[in-house]
Order: sequence, then C-alpha cells, then structure tokens
Amino acid sequence: MSSPEASNEKPRMKPHWYLLPLLLLVALAAPAQQTVFDPNADDDLDEVLTIDEQELINFETGVNIVTVPVVVRGPKGVYVDGLEQSDFSLLDNGDLQEITGFDVSFQPISLVICVQTSDRVEKILDPIRKTAYLFTDAVLGEFGEAAIIGYDSRVKILNDFTGDTKKLQRTLQRFRVGASGIRTSDAVYEGIRLLRNRPENHKRVIVVISEGLDNGSYINLGETLRTAQLYNIQIYPIYLSTLKARLKKTPKPPPSPYPPGVSPLPPVPGTVNTPTTQQQHRYSATPNMIPLIADLVVGVKNLIFKDAAAALRAGTGGEDYKPLTSEGLQEAIVSIGQDLRSQYLLSYTPNNLNKYGIYHRIEVKTPYDAAKVRARPGYFYGPRPVLEGEPEFVDNTGQ
Repeated sequence: MSSPEASNEKPRMKPHWYLLPLLLLVALAAPAQQTVFDPNADDDLDEVLTIDEQELINFETGVNIVTVPVVVRGPKGVYVDGLEQSDFSLLDNGDLQEITGFDVSFQPISLVICVQTSDRVEKILDPIRKTAYLFTDAVLGEFGEAAIIGYDSRVKILNDFTGDTKKLQRTLQRFRVGASGIRTSDAVYEGIRLLRNRPENHKRVIVVISEGLDNGSYINLGETLRTAQLYNIQIYPIYLSTLKARLKKTPKPPPSPYPPGVSPLPPVPGTVNTPTTQQQHRYSATPNMIPLIADLVVGVKNLIFKDAAAALRAGTGGEDYKPLTSEGLQEAIVSIGQDLRSQYLLSYTPNNLNKYGIYHRIEVKTPYDAAKVRARPGYFYGPRPVLEGEPEFVDNTGQ
C-alpha cells in the first residue's frame, strides 16, 4: 500500500454544502455601490451621480386642470396682497375661463438648486458656498426641501432632497469645479426629473445660478421648457456674469466735475445717489419675449437663445436677478422666498382644448390699472413634436 506522499493523486476535498446559504445571505446583505454623493463622507466627490445623456420624459397629452401661480405688484414693485378670486379674470387663447380653484395659503416648497460649476466662473463661486442657510431659512421654511445639481461639461446630482442646512452647506462647500461647458438645459431637465415625483401639494421650483448661457446640452431647450410647464415648475435664474465683472474689478470713483472746494447741491428729497437694492439685483421681464417662448415650446427646431435662462424664466412665470455683489446674491435669494410666498394660485379646467392648436396662451387680468400681473404665458397641449435630428415615430402595430 503506497503512502500519500508517493501517490500523484491529490486528496479530494468534501464540498461544504452547508455553507452556501450563509454565503448567499452575506452576498445579499452586502451594500450596493453608492452613486449619489454623501455630504457626510470624508472622501472627495467621486461618488457623484453623473448624467451624460438623459432620456426624454414620457410626455402625456392629457390636460385636466391647469394651475397658474400669479404675482401681482403695485406701484414701485410692492407686492399686492388681500385680493379675492373675484378680482381675477383668466383667458385661455382669448376665451374666458371659470376659475375653479383659488389659494393664497403657503405651500411647502420642493426646490432644486442648479449651480454652474465650470472653470469659467471658478473665481466667483465662493459667495455661493455660503448661501445654504439662506435657502433653508428664506425660501424653504420649516417644511421645504432642496436638492443640488452641479453642471459644467457634465451634469451631477450633488445632493438629493433634504431640509438639513448642514448637509446642503457641506455640499455647496465641497463641489468640484469642472470643464468650461455650460449644459444649462440638461441641468434644468434633470431638476425636472427630480421634482416630478415630489408631493402634489408642493410648489416645484428650480433656481439656476449661472451665466445663463447654454453650450453642449443634449436636451433641446424647447423640450426642457415644455416639460417644466407640464409639471408646473417655476424657474428663477440668478446670474453670475454681472457679479463676476463687479468682483473681479474694484470700480474707481468717477472724477468730480466740480473744482476743488466746491460741493454739489444735495440730492432731491426722496432720491438716492446709488442704485437701490431692487435695481441692483432684479431683472425685469420683457413682454416681447412671449411670442418667442410660444415658438420655442411648439417648434421642432432648437431656437438659438443667447440667454437660455431668460427663456426658461419667461416661459414658467419666474423672476430673474442680476446681483452686483455677494450681498446682492444673498438679497436675491431672500427675494425669491418673498416672491414665492406672495403668489396667488389660480386653477381652471380649459373649456377649449379641442378648439385651438397645441399651444395655449394664458392671460391673467385684474381690474386695477396700477397693478402689474406676472404669470406663466401658456402651456403645451398635444403630442410631443419630433425634435430636430430625431427619427419620426412609426406605428408598426397596424392599428
């Protein structure tokens, strides 16, 4: 009988079948790799969820109730409150509508903050890193929530919805500057994706902090605007370009036109020598833009807008701001919160959906001549048009 050392045959191991259930449980319990940035982690932003090419949201054609947030201002831009439902009349493509819903109560806010993080604006991002507490206190309030998206040549979800100021602050302080791309349309579209699943009783808002340009987006700007209107989302741009110019160069005081020893007369009572806070950061809407918005929403070609953020603002009834200083940036955020809390919510069921085309223009009026009304200009009704470069849909079902 030969010894085990002399034999070429290796001893056969018995399979430990009793270990398989244990190994399976361990495998199922192992956590999946995280794809969304955790602001509490100590590592860098390698776990950020990056969106390269978004798929278009399934566009439904049904319209049951249209909700229209309305802001009314009096002389000097003061918000007008205390109006009743009977103070408003609403027209849809020129046809008078019955206002079936009227609300002035404060609704919780779901907010997406889209921050341009390209190297073009790297030197002026520091003031943005310190604004989280303003968003939570002045805009969100006690029951609001916010998510953060950073975008340059990539679109990155930096933080999912939270009302925790510390988490938002950590995210804003640690975002990474990227390449020089400005995918504004893609970033806003991703914000719409996040917002469309939020509670129905929440106001859905996107704040875009950027230069306002768009360069390299996959999603057509008209598609982004159409979808924002579909989900009743308001867009508020805060521009960085003016702030950048002011912070990079300290302005020199203009030379005095008066000879030495001669002082100018005091200003007229009630006037100031410097721009007011409102003039410093508020950018007025341009009514002439409304026809372009309709063409952008309905058209199958991507109209060229030098200011993509302005088109998104005008098409959703938001307001935009051009701060000149870091303090103006903070005041702009506070003003957004005030604007959202000063809205009247009107709702109606259109009585003329089959009478006109796929774009319905909304017009809200009050009987007061001094009042200025701001609302979204319209909405899209009908099948989504084929965008430029897309194949046309072919029905192969034979129906």
